[in-house]
Amino acid sequence: MARTRHPTRRDVLKTAAALPAILAIRPRGAAAAGVDLPPLPEIASADATLLRPGDAGYAKYDVAHNIRTRLDPALRALCRTPAGVAQMVDWVRENDLPFAVRCGGHSYEGFSQSASVVIDVRPMAAARVDRAARVLTIGAGASLGAAYQAVARQGLAFAAGSCPTVGISGHTLGGGYGLLARPLGLTADNLLGLTLVDAHGRMVEVDAAREPDLFWACRGGGGGSFGIATEFRFKLHPVTRVVTFKASWTLPLAAARDLFRAWQAWLPTVPVAMTPVLNIASVAPGRFAMRCVGQSLGSEREVRATLGRLTRAASGAGVTVTTRSFLGAVNYFSGGSAYPVVFMKAKSDYAIAPVSEDGAMAFLTALTRQPPGAVSVLCDAYGGIIGDLADDATAFAHRKGTLYSVQYYASWTDPAETAARLAAVDAVHAALHPHMSGGTYVNYPDLELTDWQQAYWGGNLPRLRAIKRAVDPANLFTHAQSVPPA
Repeated sequence: MARTRHPTRRDVLKTAAALPAILAIRPRGAAAAGVDLPPLPEIASADATLLRPGDAGYAKYDVAHNIRTRLDPALRALCRTPAGVAQMVDWVRENDLPFAVRCGGHSYEGFSQSASVVIDVRPMAAARVDRAARVLTIGAGASLGAAYQAVARQGLAFAAGSCPTVGISGHTLGGGYGLLARPLGLTADNLLGLTLVDAHGRMVEVDAAREPDLFWACRGGGGGSFGIATEFRFKLHPVTRVVTFKASWTLPLAAARDLFRAWQAWLPTVPVAMTPVLNIASVAPGRFAMRCVGQSLGSEREVRATLGRLTRAASGAGVTVTTRSFLGAVNYFSGGSAYPVVFMKAKSDYAIAPVSEDGAMAFLTALTRQPPGAVSVLCDAYGGIIGDLADDATAFAHRKGTLYSVQYYASWTDPAETAARLAAVDAVHAALHPHMSGGTYVNYPDLELTDWQQAYWGGNLPRLRAIKRAVDPANLFTHAQSVPPA
C-alpha cells in the first residue's frame, strides 16, 4: 500500500501495518522441515535454547524486518552466553553446516537469515554503564533502544542510529550512522573494544592494544565476516540536551531541484554540532515534499540561524526547532518502539560533490514518475567528526571528502506490489547513481551491486581480505556479501 504523505525518517522505518496481518502474508523461504541436520549439540539450557519449527517460541523469534528476505531456519540457537555461542560455532564447523548470525534482524538483504541454522545472540543483551568512566558495556544481542535507555538514565548519550529496534551488532560493525554522527562520530568510532567468538570457537578480546588489526576490521568491515560478537564496550558522552529541528516544503519540480541544489551547497556551512538529513518524496505528479530534519548539540539560536540560510532558497518553509532531552530526541525521531515488519528494498550511494542542475533534474524527474510515496530518498549529511579521520583509519572507507550519503528506500505490505516497488527503486537509483562516487554503505546492502566489495570498502578492501585470511582462512563466517579471504 503506497504512502500518501511524505514520510519522515521515523516513518520510513516504522511498522506500516499491524503485525498479525503482516505475518499472515509473509512468504516463506526454504522449508525448514526439508533441511536435514545431524544430531543436535548438547548445550546446557543456561547457555542456549535450541528451537525447531513447531517448538514453543519458534514463531516469536522468527519475526524479521524484511519479509521479502525472511527464512524459517531448521534450527534457531538462542544463545545466552559466549560459551553457548562457542559450542554452536564448533558444531556448525564440525558438521559443515551453513548458518547465519542474528542480532536485530534488520539486515536489508536477509544476511541474518538462514533456512539451515541461525545462531541468535538476542538473549545476550545486558547493559552496564560506568558513569565515571563514561563507558557502556552491552551484550551483542541488545537493540539500539536498549542502549539509549541504559545510558540516558545516567545522564549520558550514545552515538548511534535513529531506529531503536536495530541490533547493536550489525549497526556497529558496519560503521553506524546516526543523527549525532557529525559531532560525536559513527558508532564504530566510539567503539572501545569487543569480545567475539572466532572460527575455532575461542573467545577473543579485541581492542586497539589486543588484536589491533581485527579491531580495525570490526569498525566498518560489516557483520558476519570475522566472528560472532558477544559484547561491546563504547565511549559515552555527557549529553543531556539535544535540539531537534525540521524545515518542510511542498514544491513543484523546478523549485524542488533548486532546493536540492541549495541543500548541497549549504552543507559545508553547517556547524559540526548539527547533523541534517534531507528527505525527498514525490507526493503528486510534479510535486515533492521535502524535509530537512536532524539533531544538534548547539543552541536553538545557532540552529535557527543555520536553517535560515537554507530556507531562503525556497519560500513557504515550515520550521520547528525544539530543545529536548537526549532520550526525548531519540523518541521523537524513532516514532516508538514497535518492530517494523514490512516488505522492503533499499539502495545507497555516496556523494563527494554537489549534483549538477541536470543531474538533480534527472533524479527528481525519475522520482515523480513513480507512484506517489512509492520511493523515499534520504540524504544523510557527513563531514564533521566523521570526516576528521582518514579513510583508512578504520575499515569504514567513506570519510574524507564525503558530502552526504543517499538511501533509496521503499516499503510495502502487499506482496503483489513487490515487482513494481523494486522497479521503482531501480529507476530512481539509476537516475542519480551516475552523479555519485560509486561507494555505498555496507549497512544498506544491495545484492544487485556488481562490484560490491569495492563499493563498500574501497581502498580498505586488501587489508580487510588479509585480516579475514588470518582469522578465518576457511571462510566459516560467510554470507552473500561478507569479506572474502585473500
